[in-house]
Amino acid sequence: MKKESGIRFLFLLCWCSYFCAYLGRLNYSAALTDMIRSEGFSKGEAGLIGTAFFFAYGAGQFVSGFLGDRFPAKWLVFTGLCSSGICNLLMSWSRGIGFMIGVWCINGLVQALIWSPMLRLVTDYCRAEVRAKLCAALNSAVPVGTMAAYGITAVVLSMSGWRSAFLLGGVCLLVMSLIWFFGIARVERTMTVAVQENHVQVPHQAQRTAAKTDTKLGKILLQSGLVLLLAALFVQGALKDGVTTWIPVYIQETYGVSPILAVAGTMVIPLCNLVGVWLASAACRHMESNEIKISAGFFAVCAVALAVLWLSSGRSMIASMGMLALSTTFMMAVNTMLTAVLPSCFGVIGKASSMSGLLNSAVYTGGAVSAYGIGSMASYFGWTATILIWAVMAAVSVLICGFAAGKWGIYRRKLLRERN
Repeated sequence: MKKESGIRFLFLLCWCSYFCAYLGRLNYSAALTDMIRSEGFSKGEAGLIGTAFFFAYGAGQFVSGFLGDRFPAKWLVFTGLCSSGICNLLMSWSRGIGFMIGVWCINGLVQALIWSPMLRLVTDYCRAEVRAKLCAALNSAVPVGTMAAYGITAVVLSMSGWRSAFLLGGVCLLVMSLIWFFGIARVERTMTVAVQENHVQVPHQAQRTAAKTDTKLGKILLQSGLVLLLAALFVQGALKDGVTTWIPVYIQETYGVSPILAVAGTMVIPLCNLVGVWLASAACRHMESNEIKISAGFFAVCAVALAVLWLSSGRSMIASMGMLALSTTFMMAVNTMLTAVLPSCFGVIGKASSMSGLLNSAVYTGGAVSAYGIGSMASYFGWTATILIWAVMAAVSVLICGFAAGKWGIYRRKLLRERN
């Protein structure tokens, strides 16, 4: 796709779809307090619903990545949007905790069908020089969708009950699935005209031809050094999603503020995380650089921020919030570089979706484990020791990225030569 208008339309279609996915994902977290109050669930029972989603989403990412390289990506994204909308509607009508766990688990599986296949569409239809920038910019839907999900749900809860939050999410996703259906058809018509006018091979056909000559995924992971990166991405998921989950509890217990003020303070985190997406996008302007090496620098800044938090914890709530915002912002930059920009490099061999799904699976596994693990560490060791563990994890990830960056640099140059 060479016309800027066509590229912008594809980007807007993908961005809005992923934005709506967050409205039908985080509405549960935002409505959790009201669900516990009105339905009489215990915190443990309600927490099982979110845990089921995270594990299902992480496992689904692994599977959907491979599906995205083997089946039409447009139908996978449509299935994810439509099915997630139905799951949200079912949640708005359900009452039993067991049924809710099952429905939200299915929601995690079908939502996993959206990101990796969508990434493949971008690599299929867009020029090589703009792919990485578009993939990085797509990740801005994460913090914006997070803010919107919490903000819209708060408004809905003030006017009605928690069921309305799921009803609204379901309607938004079903409408977006229809917009996606007709919008991606327009993109395909644009590509068909371009092929006929320029007498070139359809992008995804060319990539499938290249993919046949490629080695197996396991060998790619070893040759590229990405097998080491999975551990760093596990840490990144823990430091982005897990830490964000427990920030209100940390602020409330450490500084004795009200729960409402603690939650309100947390709302600044996704706003700051937009800066992380911008940092990754800025790095994409120098794409001859090494994505993993850049991520090592981001991890280093996060480690320093967490070390300062460890030293100053309990002294200043503003300073603590600032360091937490800084650390999660740079983890968002890592997330953008390693799960959006880096997988786009594999588009030339038809494995952008597979690599995105695999790397994302490691991230969400880290987030799921840390959602429980951080609470356990804080209860047993206290928040000061827990923060120190966070800082050590980030520092170790710097070393992991340092080891992986060398192999990736060599392998990346090989991919660029194949593209050219």
